[in-house]
Amino acid sequence: MVDHQFPRYSFLALFLSLIAMILLPPFFGDNSGLIQRLVWICNLLAGLWLVTHNHRLLLLGGVFALPAILVDQSSLMAGPVMWTVGYFVISMIFLLFILYFLFRVVIGAKRVSTDLIFASLCFYLLLAVVWTYIYLLIDLVMPGAFSINPEITLGYSTVTREFMYYSVVTLTTLGYGDIIPQNAIAKSWAAMEAIVGQLYLAVIVARLMGLYIANELVSDRSEDSQS
Repeated sequence: MVDHQFPRYSFLALFLSLIAMILLPPFFGDNSGLIQRLVWICNLLAGLWLVTHNHRLLLLGGVFALPAILVDQSSLMAGPVMWTVGYFVISMIFLLFILYFLFRVVIGAKRVSTDLIFASLCFYLLLAVVWTYIYLLIDLVMPGAFSINPEITLGYSTVTREFMYYSVVTLTTLGYGDIIPQNAIAKSWAAMEAIVGQLYLAVIVARLMGLYIANELVSDRSEDSQS
């Protein structure tokens, strides 16, 4: 991985925006929808910032990010189902685009660096965001696919926040049980997220440790040859 290809602090910016998307909205009550939209836009822009060194990737990412930025999310649940489905699909395509880019960074790295660590963390959190939209899509197409507290007012921002929470606890295999998949498709996607989350942790820890040990061995050999 060549560090100078990437804008400075770009992986850190994406990581912080992803953390903000999980933590901030619940603290703003009635304004949580606005905060959620602003943080989502920050996520999209932070994702695009990663690929500013490659004009072709920047253009491709912008094609999918622009509709997601311009659409008023608060009107999605009240509008035609196909518009909402289209929005979810476009958002997932953009997220998968960023995931693919991060995957190349993590796999192509030749040494452990701060960028590599934050890229790895961003990949893990983005997995949760992708599955959030998968759950939203399943719940939209198959109402009742998930059992959610009926006392919750299920506007778009609330539903998204609930599925983000469910996605994170599933990815980390916490499984509190307050949201429960009710049909076979919902159950299979929840199981797959838990599997992917654990496999990713196992593979990425082995990858980082392998790179670190290899770099240390090369450094020790270089010192021995000089002495």
